[in-house]
Amino acid sequence: MKLVFLVLLFLGALGLCLAGRRRRSVQWCTVSQPEATKCFQWQRNMRRVRGPPVSCIKRDSPIQCIQAIAENRADAVTLDGGFIYEAGLAPYKLRPVAAEVYGTERQPRTHYYAVAVVKKGGSFQLNELQGLKSCHTGLRRTAGWNVPIGTLRPFLNWTGPPEPIEAAVARFFSASCVPGADKGQFPNLCRLCAGTGENKCAFSSQEPYFSYSGAFKCLRDGAGDVAFIRESTVFEDLSDEAERDEYELLCPDNTRKPVDKFKDCHLARVPSHAVVARSVNGKEDAIWNLLRQAQEKFGKDKSPKFQLFGSPSGQKDLLFKDSAIGFSRVPPRIDSGLYLGSGYFTAIQNLRKSEEEVAARRARVVWCAVGEQELRKCNQWSGLSEGSVTCSSASTTEDCIALVLKGEADAMSLDGGYVYTAGKCGLVPVLAENYKSQQSSDPDPNCVDRPVEGYLAVAVVRRSDTSLTWNSVKGKKSCHTAVDRTAGWNIPMGLLFNQTGSCKFDEYFSQSCAPGSDPRSNLCALCIGDEQGENKCVPNSNERYYGYTGAFRCLAENAGDVAFVKDVTVLQNTDGNNMRHGLRI
Repeated sequence: MKLVFLVLLFLGALGLCLAGRRRRSVQWCTVSQPEATKCFQWQRNMRRVRGPPVSCIKRDSPIQCIQAIAENRADAVTLDGGFIYEAGLAPYKLRPVAAEVYGTERQPRTHYYAVAVVKKGGSFQLNELQGLKSCHTGLRRTAGWNVPIGTLRPFLNWTGPPEPIEAAVARFFSASCVPGADKGQFPNLCRLCAGTGENKCAFSSQEPYFSYSGAFKCLRDGAGDVAFIRESTVFEDLSDEAERDEYELLCPDNTRKPVDKFKDCHLARVPSHAVVARSVNGKEDAIWNLLRQAQEKFGKDKSPKFQLFGSPSGQKDLLFKDSAIGFSRVPPRIDSGLYLGSGYFTAIQNLRKSEEEVAARRARVVWCAVGEQELRKCNQWSGLSEGSVTCSSASTTEDCIALVLKGEADAMSLDGGYVYTAGKCGLVPVLAENYKSQQSSDPDPNCVDRPVEGYLAVAVVRRSDTSLTWNSVKGKKSCHTAVDRTAGWNIPMGLLFNQTGSCKFDEYFSQSCAPGSDPRSNLCALCIGDEQGENKCVPNSNERYYGYTGAFRCLAENAGDVAFVKDVTVLQNTDGNNMRHGLRI
């Protein structure tokens, strides 16, 4: 009996160990049998070099893989931008975790160009494609569908839902091959496809005209007049320069250019394919560790036994693009909208909206409000604007910046510190606030056009603290507008860093209120939150010590010893009588 018990105990422990290994394994989703075969080869080779474990499951389409990942039946799959958009929508809510890198080690890039390729010698231009024959990589794919159809939408005679966009495209071209289209409902979209039986117009390599090389083959075979692909396809499939010279690009300005002029002649520059995972419990670290070690062991020219960025003869782009040279990890705050960018993100949305909806969106400005108080004021503004201004909101300034980047909002007002952050993300300032001059004696309160004067960042203390100077603030209690704001953080903390060489500001002051800091740190110790005692240290108006007035209130209520604000804050909050309130700068 004792022996049986020991055997059972051993088997139980072994089972736990194996279960633990299975849990740590990244389950990769494949969309075809050739991909599944390559995945199993990858699995065996990772095991051979004692790398992180990977297991493989097969589904029949990217959408099925997206569903499997959302349901925790798989962990990762590589997607084109069009499906990255789909994956980011509810109920899936997946996000990109690693981007494919193209180019060279000296000039890496995480984007590619969507182009329209034609045979040289023709006379038609991009605005003259109606009635011609078209070759596409696949339905909902970036270079083969979303970008070109978005570009051609003004010519499609499509008013929008409920009619599907596929119906308008089927009318526009005389015949097409759009792998993945419903050949029963839209036979014209599959008319040029070369697959046989059930494989005709299939969204897989079983359809010879599928994906980039397939769409280009459709053009090369003379089946189509134009192929919508990416810029590298011509160079990958035609090594001979003389052969490449038989093709050229259609440009948005209705001219033609050689295929090597794609930077000056493309329909769009779009982000590279990316690996997606769940937003919550997505095994991001495990996925990245797997990809990092896989590219180190089996990347370009690394191993003759297995190539991560390569496919067997007759196949293309299995699991990853053959032209990829590596991966770049996507930062945690980047969702599908931020990854794709506002231009492409909005273009995809416009393919699903009516002309009236698109026109209405263009006619209004969506303002992003930070916090509940800003939202209430924005809603008042919206009501007075008769709909020309509408409001969106976020709990932090960074989240509002993200909404503008994704095109879900158009504008917001930013402090100088955040203007810098927004600029690094690609946003630009278009208007500056104009304040009434403190030196002006003009009694007219109306807004007039005058040069932007800016403001001064100051440190305010109580007049009674006669011994407190800039050189003696260490160990005192400090009040800040918010982390990353100009007067309340960047300038004073920058000066302190220049003096001390240390960024440990939570140790420099004994206690602080710096909204946006870690709520558990000393930098949030003085914050008080809202009237209910909640939202402590949040970087919006729900924290009563947030912003210029909030930081000054922190000082006035004796919570802090020094407040970092702008020059007019004291005057605005003391009716201009700072002497009577016992304050000095």
